[in-house]
Amino acid sequence: MQMRHATEDVLRRLVDQPAAVAESDRSHVAGCPPCLAALKTAVTNQGVMGAEVADALHRRSNLRRPAVAALATVIVLAGATTAAANDWVPILAAERAAPVSISASELVALPDLSDYGDLVVDRGADVHAVASAAAASAETGLDLPQVSELPRGVTGGPAYQVANQVSATLTLTSEPASPPELVGTRVRLTAGPGVAAIWSKRGGLPSLIVGRAVAPSAASSGAPFESVRDHLLSLPGVPDELAAQLRSFDADGSTVPLPIVSDLISTSSAEVDGTPATVLTTRDRTMAAVVWIDHGLVTVVAGSLDADEVLAVARELQ
Repeated sequence: MQMRHATEDVLRRLVDQPAAVAESDRSHVAGCPPCLAALKTAVTNQGVMGAEVADALHRRSNLRRPAVAALATVIVLAGATTAAANDWVPILAAERAAPVSISASELVALPDLSDYGDLVVDRGADVHAVASAAAASAETGLDLPQVSELPRGVTGGPAYQVANQVSATLTLTSEPASPPELVGTRVRLTAGPGVAAIWSKRGGLPSLIVGRAVAPSAASSGAPFESVRDHLLSLPGVPDELAAQLRSFDADGSTVPLPIVSDLISTSSAEVDGTPATVLTTRDRTMAAVVWIDHGLVTVVAGSLDADEVLAVARELQ
């Protein structure tokens, strides 16, 4: 007997609270073309353009949200340096970003970090509104870039949101089958704080978002990180193509991976004030974003615009 297709409620929870979705439903959606198509619509309708935009702009603290889980997971998998025993050693200090492709079905099936060991979220994002750019700066220590000229169709003033620094620690355990020499190794992830200015259309959808956050970083303790990475990349649930992309990253930890849902998003390269940037465009061309890292800060310009328009805004930020 064929399983019924996922309901709208199940699809919504896959985007927002996948930990609350039964494994049977997750498996069905991952292998069902009609359900995947419906999931793509649900993701697009919520303005999720990829893990990097969801994380940098919305600053969700839920590490089981698929987009954020993908970003956190690939950061853990991408680092490649040697950790001295019992000391925290940086494995990711982002200076640039580079896209890695993942399909919608792979994104749904990708394990969250808790499947790799014991995950402790030390501090959540606590996303909340503030009254002004000055208030956002006072709370986070970050100066929010100012838009010189609003693009067509964007009117009025922005609302402001801030988020605390997010931090979490993953400790490898004997399950899932970690080698004895890796059991007890810890990987600590941090990101933020972050600020965003959001111009909205009627109905609440954003027409323009300008956000800035402290770039993600990671540190390792207990074992050579190359051993940790190679072990995690070999576990079930990590797509072969994604693993190959992550193995190609530079070993100095200076590049943060940006998971891109290839079914929904196309990417290209650009520059913003001489800094390499990644441009993202939904395949239906209803939204675009540009993301770049400079001096340890991630800046994102996104909205219901085309690629040229978000680049124009980014290049004129003050």
